This record gives sequence, structure tokens and C-alpha cells, in this order.
Amino acid sequence: MSLENSRVRPDWWIVALLWGAFFLNQADRQVYNVVLPLIQAELHLSSAAMGLVASIFTLAYGLLVPFAGIAGDTFNRRWVIVASLLVFSLGTVTTALASTLIMLIICRGVATGAGEAFYAPAASALIAETHVETRGRALAVHQTANYTGIVLGSLITGWIAERFGWRASFLVYGITGIFWALVIAAAAKRAPRVIRPAVKMSSQVRELGSSMRYVARSPRLLAQLLAFGGLVFGLTGFLTWTPTLLHERFGLSITEAGFSAVFYHHLLAYISLLASSAVTDLLIRRFPRVRLLFMAGGLILSAPAILLAARADSLWIVYLGFALYGLCRGVYDAGLFAAIFDEVDDARRSTVIGLLISSGFLIGAAAPVVMGAMKARYGLEAGLAMIAVVQIIAGAILLAATLRPPSSRYEN
Repeated sequence: MSLENSRVRPDWWIVALLWGAFFLNQADRQVYNVVLPLIQAELHLSSAAMGLVASIFTLAYGLLVPFAGIAGDTFNRRWVIVASLLVFSLGTVTTALASTLIMLIICRGVATGAGEAFYAPAASALIAETHVETRGRALAVHQTANYTGIVLGSLITGWIAERFGWRASFLVYGITGIFWALVIAAAAKRAPRVIRPAVKMSSQVRELGSSMRYVARSPRLLAQLLAFGGLVFGLTGFLTWTPTLLHERFGLSITEAGFSAVFYHHLLAYISLLASSAVTDLLIRRFPRVRLLFMAGGLILSAPAILLAARADSLWIVYLGFALYGLCRGVYDAGLFAAIFDEVDDARRSTVIGLLISSGFLIGAAAPVVMGAMKARYGLEAGLAMIAVVQIIAGAILLAATLRPPSSRYEN
């Protein structure tokens, strides 16, 4: 179907296509976490080794995402997205064939992580091109695919794994991702040029250096990079190990543990994301820093929720902690990309988003392996307490930078 014949406005049609891609991106990312106990039992790997695979995935993502940002500002963003889908889906298919730790690291950690790295910078910049007054809402709608993909992906993964084995879960998501890449490729070929091409640059490396200097001159942008690192550290550890926590502490099945670990968290995040994005879109003209204040508050207030879940002996109290953490996380996510786009011009948006995501995932890469190493000696509750402390520090950094008065015309 061409854009001319669609009843959906072109800008929202793009959001719809990307929503499907982001759903698969996030569902694919959660597959490993849900079936982690099954892989560990079959391959006889330690908790630290299982955490290492997740950490290498996050590290590969973080190292490559700045180059993904450059690609999104240099090439046609729609084709960058198609390539990303193909690469991470092929990595997911090959993970189903893994029989050793090294194969898991190469197929899951490196290949899948590298492919997923190229999605977010190009996709978020593509949405920002076609939305001005509705930018916060458009990015928030796209972000709901993150939540939906993780929740439904966890449920479907557990159901498949318990009936057909953990390898079948990877095959299903990998093949589906390849199919959706072909759908977007067909739409990109038939769509008229309603979107201007991505900005061309004479030197990719020079542009990366220029964008790094651009960020370095802005305390608020620097604080956003560090705060996002704290968020990713918490979420990566949380999403990797909470299915195992529910499976081992409360005896839940793989399907129920995988679903419950993410459902309550993302349900509240979904609601608060949409509500917060609508409120901040309305207030942004009168209060230019409102997105940053919401984000800082969301990080700081998430710490008590995480501690509640870590210490609870009742399953429903654990779920309450997960849900409250999601509520605070959604408040933060509502401004994540929109706050960057409020300050950064279109020519370098994808590159700056790449730097943001890179910093976050490089900081967050340590969480799964550290929590895995802590698990044998102190239990997963100690790892969750560590995550809570990191959220407070990240929120305090962002709050301090937001409240700090501008010291130069550039910063103002």
C-alpha cells in the first residue's frame, strides 16, 4: 500500500511501521532473559557466564551505536532500519544453533547486539523529521512498542520454550524479524518522497567528533548521557535476572516467570509514558526544562520501588514493586528522546542519539555479569539494591544539571 492511498497521515504511517520493527527489536532482546534458566541447565553454564553473554550483547550495542547514529545522519534512514532488522534477526536465528558459551557470545552477544544497535538512532530521527508539535506523543507511541514487545515477547517466548524448547523461541523471532524487514523494504520502495533524505556529510568521523564537542559544551546534554547510563544499568540488570528470581524464589514456571517479571512493570510504564508525554508537550513552551525535571524525578523515585521488590517475601508485594518501578520508568522515558531533540538540530540528531544510547549501554553493560557474580554469594536481592542506588545517583546528576542556571549564551 502506498502512502498516497493510505488513510493514515504519512507521518503516523511511518510511526506504525516503525512500531512493528521496534516491537520485534524489544521482543527479540527479551528472549534470552526468559529462557536463561533453560539454556544454563542444558549447557551447564554458571550464572556469571550467563550474565557475561548479556553483558557482551550490551557492550557490543554500546560500542556500535555511535556509528549507527552517523549512518542515520548520512544514509537513507529507512534503509538503515531495514539493515538493522535483517542483521539482528539473522543473529537470533543462529543463536538457536548455539551449543557452547563461545557460540552464545558470538551469535547472541556480538551479532544480535550489533544489529540492534543500528535501529534506534535512525528510527527516532526519522520520527522527529515528520513530527513537530506532536513530537513527544509520536515518540511516546513508538516507545510503547518497547513495552509491548518485552511483555508479549516474554509471554510468547515462555509458551514456545516450554512446549518446543528454548531454541524454537529464537527461531520464531528471528524468522519473523526477517519477514518484517522485507515489509519495510517494500514500503520504502513504494513510498513517495514525503520525507527529505537524511543529511549528507563530507566526513563521518569529523561529524562524530563535532557532535561529541557539541555535547561536551552542554552540561544538560552530558547529564542526560550519564542519567541514561544509570537507567540502562538498572533496566539491563532488572530484565536479565528478574525472570530467574521469580522462577527460583517463588517456583513459577518459565512462562509465568517471564511474563510476570515484565508485565506489571511495563503496564504502569505504558500508562505513565503516554500521560507524561502529553503533559510535557503541553507545558514545554512555558517551562522549557519540564521534560528534564520529569525524567530526574522518575529516576529518583524508582529506587524505593526497586528496594520494595528486592526485600519482599510476598509475590504480590514483589509485583507491586515492579509496577511502581515501571510507573517511574515511564515518566523518564516520556522525555528521553524529546528532551534531546528540544536542544539538538536535525542535522546531528541521529548522531547525538547514537552518543546517548552508546553511553547508556556502555555504562549498563556491567549490570548482568555483576548481578550474576553477586547472585551466588549474596542473592539477587543484593543486585537489585545496587540498581536502586544507581538510580538515585543518576537522577541526582540530571536534577542538578537541570536546575543549574545557564552560564553562557550557547547553553541558554
